[in-house]
Amino acid sequence: MKVCMVTGLNSLSKIFNFKSAGGMGTQVPILAEKLGEMGIEVSIDDAKDCDIIHLHNPMPQFIPLIRKAKKEGKALVIHARHLPELVKGGFKFDGMIYPFFNKYSRWLYNQADVVICATPYVKKWMEENGIKSKLVVIPNGVDCSRFTYDEVKRKEFRRRYGIGNEWVVFSVGLLIPRKGVLDFIDVAKRLEEIKFIWIGSTEPGLKKIDVSHAPKNVMFIGHVPFNDMPSAYSAGDIFLFPTYAESYGNVLFEAAAAGRILVVRDIEVYKEWLEDGVNCLKGKSVEEYVEKIEKIINDEKLRRRLKEGAIKLAKEHDIDESVERLISMYTDLVK
Repeated sequence: MKVCMVTGLNSLSKIFNFKSAGGMGTQVPILAEKLGEMGIEVSIDDAKDCDIIHLHNPMPQFIPLIRKAKKEGKALVIHARHLPELVKGGFKFDGMIYPFFNKYSRWLYNQADVVICATPYVKKWMEENGIKSKLVVIPNGVDCSRFTYDEVKRKEFRRRYGIGNEWVVFSVGLLIPRKGVLDFIDVAKRLEEIKFIWIGSTEPGLKKIDVSHAPKNVMFIGHVPFNDMPSAYSAGDIFLFPTYAESYGNVLFEAAAAGRILVVRDIEVYKEWLEDGVNCLKGKSVEEYVEKIEKIINDEKLRRRLKEGAIKLAKEHDIDESVERLISMYTDLVK
């Protein structure tokens, strides 16, 4: 059995000078490596002589590949990494793009033999929007062996960026409105004694956001290479994730694996897995985020409970489990 993972990132990088390819760019190589260890032959962006095409990128340039796969009788798996709502507050001209992408997404997902939904929320969207393809829920998964807390890496990362022995509230994501950057800044304005760090940059084609009004206790350190991210997670204390929409949120589970305390926006995608007071604290506004952060800092017992809950959550989403479920799905497709 040979599987081709399709991202198109190599060709896109020749056109757009992007630093971060997001979760797709970091997770697909890990999946390919893990599948290889389990005896599955995997290529990335080389669809020759494969049995299954696993498409991770929903962009229209892959329509010829989809049609060719169907003509040749190859199994087509589409990973639903991008729902139409993620266009809003992310891409330039999102108001013009959204209606097209919404209609196109319904056509795209109906071409698949199987659509992989990272969360029950994504599966629900598929069902409510007329997707007739087989739907399976398989979490993207987090490599818990990679994203572990490391005291040495914590001190090294903090020293590199001039951070002392102080509380650090941090987030990871593109500098776009959808990620809740402005709320992050407003929380920092109300907690001036705490250091706030945003890790991530703006990429070509995405909607830019003005952060020039951020207070002095906020640092924007830009893109951090993926191999350095375990150090970044170790350096932080409270992971604030004020995103307005996600299909999964790989960084959330990476922070959880490192035992960071999670404060997240209370959105539908996390209703199934994240429990307020068990593995995170949830909020819907700047005022609530401020309240939750202050509560965490002043309650050691709460911190301990949330840390243990976050690590347990990450282990439930370990990528090895996701790989086993992928192999089972692939096997059923080529029987």
